[in-house]
Amino acid sequence: MECGSEASAHAEVRDAGALPCAPTPLAHAANEGLGVRAKKYTLAMLGCLMLLLPACQGRQSPRVRVDLARAAQAVVLAPALPPSAPLPAQAVAVPPDGATLQGLEPPAPAESQRQRRALALASIAQQRAAVRERLLQARLQGLPELEARWAAELRAEYDLDAIRAEYDAAWREAFQQHGQARFPLLVALIFTAPDSDARREAQARLDQHDRAWQQREQAIEAAYQARLRRIEQEVAVRVNARRREFVRNAEQEIQAQLAAQPDPAELYLPPPQTPPPAPARKASTPPLRIDMPARDSHDAPRARLADAQQTRQAMLRQLAEEWAQTSGYTLADDPRAPDYTDAFIRYLLAR
Repeated sequence: MECGSEASAHAEVRDAGALPCAPTPLAHAANEGLGVRAKKYTLAMLGCLMLLLPACQGRQSPRVRVDLARAAQAVVLAPALPPSAPLPAQAVAVPPDGATLQGLEPPAPAESQRQRRALALASIAQQRAAVRERLLQARLQGLPELEARWAAELRAEYDLDAIRAEYDAAWREAFQQHGQARFPLLVALIFTAPDSDARREAQARLDQHDRAWQQREQAIEAAYQARLRRIEQEVAVRVNARRREFVRNAEQEIQAQLAAQPDPAELYLPPPQTPPPAPARKASTPPLRIDMPARDSHDAPRARLADAQQTRQAMLRQLAEEWAQTSGYTLADDPRAPDYTDAFIRYLLAR
């Protein structure tokens, strides 16, 4: 080992760039003393560790004892039951008897039931009205075309061409009369001197004759238009009559179609059945005997108290195990183990 340390020292000197030199006797002795002391210290530490390791492995947490009953008395107030009061056995006998039951009238339907039925009937009526309206609209969809055809057929019954010919004949006859009466006035107007009384008189008569012709022409036109309007009114009245008849027939057909369908109110809302009135009658009761055995009135509270005590014992045991685990103890039922009940009670009160 000494040769190896010397070789490593020489290598370090060479790596540092120093000149190689031979080791002195004093340095050799110092290195040897340091190596011996390091060996002794290492051996001593290993021996201590080997002695402490079994001791640490064999160490266990201390075993302690906790009196759960005393802990429960310290932290829980148990209710005290009153003294037992047993109920004695009893027997009751009822002799046979009879009575007369008065007649009863059936109760009226509830108001809520009546209101629900009224709402259901109203809803059914609204649905039937909506269905009827949709069917009627579908049936009357082609009514405008029918009305136009009816109007054309009714107008064809009137000879409008003859009426127009009569109007033209009356107008031509009136115009001829107007021309025949106007021609002499024009001739007189031509052969009279300007600014003369005869010319002014002829002009006045001509103007009056023209106004009379305009009025007569307007009268002829008004009579013709009045006749046409009267014909249109008659056509409109007859078309409206046919329209009302068509709508009435469609409504009757739809009503018959709906009447052939089953009534939803009868299917889903039958009338409420009221029971018949109960007549008065006589009723008799047979003999009756009731036997009640003796029992203690505190059986049920005692059972509930026992259940509560068992639950409390389980909770205290769980809390004791948690306390022991937290404090580094081991719970034991050995009477020779030290009693740590007071410490556990302090832990419970603090918690």
